[in-house]
Amino acid sequence: MSEVTQEIPLGKREHYPNVGRYVADCLKEQEVEVVFGVPGGHLWQIWDELSNAGIKMVLVRHEQTGVYAAEAYSKAAGKPGVAIATVGPGVANTVSAVQQAYLSCSPVIVLYSGVEFQHDRTYTIQPSYIEDLFRHITKGAYRCTAPEVVKPFVTRAFKEAQVYPKGPVVLEFSLSALFTPITDRPLHPLLGITRYMGDALYSGKWRKEETAKPFSSGGVPALVEKAVKMIYESNHPVIYAGDGIHWSGAQEELREFVELAKVPVCNRRLGRGAMPEDSPLYLDSRTGRASMKQTDLFTLIGMKMGIFDYYYGAELKRVKGAKVIQINESGEHIWTYFPTDLVVVGTPKVVLRQMIDYIKANNLKPPEGRDEWIENSRKIQEEGDRNLKAKAEKYKDHTPVHFGYLSKEIWDTIEELYDGKTRIMIDGYTISDYMPAFIKARYSGQVMDSSEQAGVGHGIGMAIGAAFGDPETRHRPVLALMGDAGMGLAGFDIETALRHKLPIVYLVTENGGWMGSIKWSHYGKDWQGLGAQDREYGEAVLPDIRYDKMFEIIGCHGEYVEKPGEIGPALKRAFKAAEEGKTAVVQVKMDASVSNRQNYSLTYQLCWMHLPWDKLSKRGKALRRNQCRWYAWDELGIPEMPMPDPWEPVTEEEAQP
Repeated sequence: MSEVTQEIPLGKREHYPNVGRYVADCLKEQEVEVVFGVPGGHLWQIWDELSNAGIKMVLVRHEQTGVYAAEAYSKAAGKPGVAIATVGPGVANTVSAVQQAYLSCSPVIVLYSGVEFQHDRTYTIQPSYIEDLFRHITKGAYRCTAPEVVKPFVTRAFKEAQVYPKGPVVLEFSLSALFTPITDRPLHPLLGITRYMGDALYSGKWRKEETAKPFSSGGVPALVEKAVKMIYESNHPVIYAGDGIHWSGAQEELREFVELAKVPVCNRRLGRGAMPEDSPLYLDSRTGRASMKQTDLFTLIGMKMGIFDYYYGAELKRVKGAKVIQINESGEHIWTYFPTDLVVVGTPKVVLRQMIDYIKANNLKPPEGRDEWIENSRKIQEEGDRNLKAKAEKYKDHTPVHFGYLSKEIWDTIEELYDGKTRIMIDGYTISDYMPAFIKARYSGQVMDSSEQAGVGHGIGMAIGAAFGDPETRHRPVLALMGDAGMGLAGFDIETALRHKLPIVYLVTENGGWMGSIKWSHYGKDWQGLGAQDREYGEAVLPDIRYDKMFEIIGCHGEYVEKPGEIGPALKRAFKAAEEGKTAVVQVKMDASVSNRQNYSLTYQLCWMHLPWDKLSKRGKALRRNQCRWYAWDELGIPEMPMPDPWEPVTEEEAQP
C-alpha cells in the first residue's frame, strides 16, 4: 500500500461549503464564544459547524434551559447570549424563556432549524413557524430560506438585539436552505449576477472593531445642562438607577456623579449594585419609601418602569410637588405614567459623563443642606436594616426553618466568604420575597430574576449562563435560590452544570410544591377548599423529596438542612465544593406556612375571592376581612380582625376553617 496519500479538498465528498458554516462565520465575527441548546435532525449541520469553528457547544437537558442560560450569560458578559434549538418541539420548548428575555429586555439570539419551505403548511414532520409563533415576544423573527440571506440576517439579528431597548431576536434556517449546494450559480440570470452571497446585503465586520459592540448616544447638551441644574437646585433629590445603567456599563459614572452631587440612589432590578449597597448613598426600594415622602425631585436613569416598580411609579405621583426627570437610552422607555418635567434621551453612560463634565467645568457645589439630606437618608436605611435583621433573629430557633432567618444566614455567609460579591439567581416564589431585602449588591447584574415574567424554573439555566459569562464565579460561585416547583420544571439540568464543572450552589427551599403556604393561609390544613377527591395532596407534591440525594447520586455535593444552626456550615461546605468545580445542591426544610407577602395583598385575595367563606382557613378569613372592604362585614355580623403578618407562621388553629 502506497504511503503517499492524495489531499482531497473539502467539498468533493461532503456537503461543503454549507449554510452551517456561514452561520458559524457570522457568530465568530460577533465574538461569540459559547452557545447553549439541544441538537436535532434538522440542526446538526449548524451545531457541528459551530463546534468546528471553535465555539463551545453546551448541551442542556431542556431547550428552555438553553435560552435561560443565554439570557443570564448576556447579563453577566455584557454581550448577546446565543441559544440553539431544533424544529417543532425544540422551538415550542423555548417559548417561555424567549418571552422572559423579551420582558427583561435581554439581548439573546436564538437559532432554530425549520421545515423545508416546500412542505409549508402541511402535516410534515415537526412543523413550526417562528415568524408566527414569536412575532409578539421578540424584536425580530426571521426565516432564512436560501443560503444567500443567511449572513445578512444573522448580522442584522445581532444589531437589532443590541439596539435599546435590547431584546431577543430569533432566526429560522429552513432545511431547504441547509441542503442547498452553494455554488456560483447566477442569482439573477437575466443580469448575470453570480456573487452568491448577495454582497449588496452583507458586509463582513461592517463596524470594523466595533462590530460586536452595542451602540450609544449622548443627550442634547442643553437638556443635560438643565438636568444638572434641576438636581443641584433641589433640596431632597433621589435617583432611581435601573436596567439601563447595567446595559450601558454606567456603574462608575453613576458613582462619580452621585458622589459629586450628593444624591441618594435606589437601585432597581438589573441595576441593583450599580451604587454599591453598602454605601451611605444607597437606599433600598422598601426602606426608601420613607425618604420618598420627603423627595422633591425624582431622577429616573435607565429605568424600565413596570408593575414591580411602585406599581408603574404610582407612588411617585403621590408625592406632592415633586418633580421628575427621565433619562433613558430610548424614547420607548420614557414613561407617560406620571407627569415629567424633563426628558433626556441618551445612553446613561454617555449622559452621566456629560453631566459630570458640566459639573466639573462649572465647579458646581451641592446646595447647603444636602449633607443633612444624605445623613437623614442614611439613618432611615440603617434603621430599616436593623429592623429587618431583628425580625429575622426572632426565628433563629424556629423549626422548620423560617424564610426570613434563612435569607439572613445566606447573606451573612456570602459577606463572610466573598465580601458580598456572589452572583445570585432568584427563582423560588417564597424566597423571592424575603431574600432581596437582605442582599447588599456590589455591582450591577449581580442579582438576576425572571423580571415581569414572574416565572419559576429559570434559575437553573440562568446560573449556568452566569457561570459561563463571568470568569470570577470560579472564585465566588453562583448561588441559585430554587423552590420545589422550579426544581420540578428544570432541575435535571443541574446535571449540565455538573458535567461542565460549574461553580454553582443550588439552594432548594422545600415547602411542599406550588406556593405551599396557601394551604395554611387559605385552603385549610386538609385542603378543605378543594373537592374531596383532591384533598390528599391538594396543590402540593409528595412530601420529603430529597433533591440533595438525587443529585449526590450523579456526583454533586449535597447538603440537607433541618435546623437553623445548620445553615451557615452547610453553605460553607457547599461553596467550597463549588469552588473546586463540584456543583452543589443544598436542600433546606422550610416552614411551609410562612408566606410571600404578595399572598396577603388585595391582588391575591381577588384570586381566592371565589372560595366560600365557610371553607376559608381562619387566616384566610382575616385576610379577606381586611382586604376586601366592599363587603358589608358589619351588616353580616363579622367583627374586625387583626391583619396577619406574612412573616408569622400559621398556627394549627388558624389553618382550620
